[in-house]
Amino acid sequence: MRIVRCSRRRTNLARRPPGQGIARSIAVLLAALACSSCVSFTWQRTVAFEPVSADAVESLRAEQSDVREVLGKLGAPIYVWEGMNRETVLAYGSLNERQVGFRVSVPVFDNMSASLSYDDAARRLQGYVLVFDADDKLRIVRAGLLRDLAEIVRARPATVE
Repeated sequence: MRIVRCSRRRTNLARRPPGQGIARSIAVLLAALACSSCVSFTWQRTVAFEPVSADAVESLRAEQSDVREVLGKLGAPIYVWEGMNRETVLAYGSLNERQVGFRVSVPVFDNMSASLSYDDAARRLQGYVLVFDADDKLRIVRAGLLRDLAEIVRARPATVE
């Protein structure tokens, strides 16, 4: 009779924390991309229009201030349009932003590269919308993003009869 001794080998396999293998794979992929791509860093500052003074806006009184007084205190607006019921709407806004970012570009084909960029700074303007009645007396003053405020006071299309 032959006795076979089975020995259990103790192995000290430390378990990897969850996600370590994925993190290592991502790091290798990023390193490979960095070797064959272009990485750029950007710092951008955008300034558009001079902000109006909050104190000057607060000094205006509904039903008392008129268009002439507003233009004297705040200056020329950046937008003017006709609202509902022959109302006049003036918009004052400004933009002062700083942006930091980076971009990675990976070539897809030899000697071919394409790039497209679009930015609508007017959609990020902070400011005031002032609504005047048909007699040019101030009715409403609202503060916030001009894109949101403009939707509140936009004229509705005329009905077709």
